[in-house]
Amino acid sequence: MPVIADPTRQRGSGVDSRASKRQNLWSSIAKEAAVKETPLKAQHEKLGARMVDFAGWYMPVSYSTIKEEHQRVRTKVGLFDVSHMGRYWISGKDHIKFTDKVITNSRSDMKPGQIRYSLICNGLGGALDDVLVYSGGDEFTFFVVNAGNRDKIWAWFERERKGFNVEINDLSEKYAMIALQGPKSKDVLSKISDLDIKALKYYRFTRATVLGETEVLVSRTGYTGEDGFELIMTAKNVVKFWTDILGVGQSVGIGPAGLGARDTLRLEAGMPLYGHELEESISPLEAGLDWAVRLDKADFVGKAALEDQKKNGLKQKLVGLNVGGKRIPRQGQEVFKDGKPVGKVASGTQGLWVDSVIATAFVPPSLCAVGTKLQVKFREDAYDAIVVPLPFYTRPDKK
Repeated sequence: MPVIADPTRQRGSGVDSRASKRQNLWSSIAKEAAVKETPLKAQHEKLGARMVDFAGWYMPVSYSTIKEEHQRVRTKVGLFDVSHMGRYWISGKDHIKFTDKVITNSRSDMKPGQIRYSLICNGLGGALDDVLVYSGGDEFTFFVVNAGNRDKIWAWFERERKGFNVEINDLSEKYAMIALQGPKSKDVLSKISDLDIKALKYYRFTRATVLGETEVLVSRTGYTGEDGFELIMTAKNVVKFWTDILGVGQSVGIGPAGLGARDTLRLEAGMPLYGHELEESISPLEAGLDWAVRLDKADFVGKAALEDQKKNGLKQKLVGLNVGGKRIPRQGQEVFKDGKPVGKVASGTQGLWVDSVIATAFVPPSLCAVGTKLQVKFREDAYDAIVVPLPFYTRPDKK
């Protein structure tokens, strides 16, 4: 059974604690917090990273150039610090029922060691976050949530746990997380672990000994469109992991990669970014994530609203665009059809592998057909755009 060492940091596991927490459910979210740092901050600075505030975290955007780091992940292997992501461990008699209440996908039919992508929705069907759900069988459920939504999702869990016998533990500080991504990632991992890599399938996880540390949680997941692994280990050991992995991987061309490359990689791969393709006013159905919504399961938060959307039709839907010219569309720019505004850009970038300017945008369903001609407005100018299939990029071994 894949497990993490016993959690010691509990937030609100008792009835009295829950009651007091709920009195100020959202107040703590509204307060501005100091910028947080991962345990790898000093390592990033030693490597010359350009650091920025991302979702309240001091994080590396790039070490060399975004293009170089992007291409390295597509052809070799890159190492990312993703310790800013939230990690919540849920146990207790009702942990499976509770999970099924708060996610759009299904937890009850997951096998031990399986991972599923899911959404957490509000009552109106809007996305509070997109998450990875890890099944520990009957023993536990483990969530990885977006950094900017950590407190919001914690508060949401506190709100929705009423009537469920569950304990929710915040492991975000005790454990760190790094991502090894790219076609050579398995070559690096095989040198530092006892893991049977061939046996670990996509969207599965297990416990392994890595660099001498037992109880490391290794998953075959990522946010780049490439084969890769995400490793969760005790925070006190993550500096050793980071430096040793970069050393071991030199023979296959490894290098550190920052948030800039992570964004261009995920956009080419058609993966949503919360705050762009997803937010509380956007439903999973509008974002093209129908496959992660199980309307055939028992009631969950947002189900009725999503059923209504499916029955009555969507007002907008996410599409991929190839945009003419060299200017990069930015979030919020208007999309036109025959001179009339019809939608807005969600994300845009210069494709660094597909070699064209690409974007995602929300437009009416009547304009979603591949080949539909649109325009993206840049102040006084409008550039031609054409609707293309998502994702923009699929790795060769998945075609």
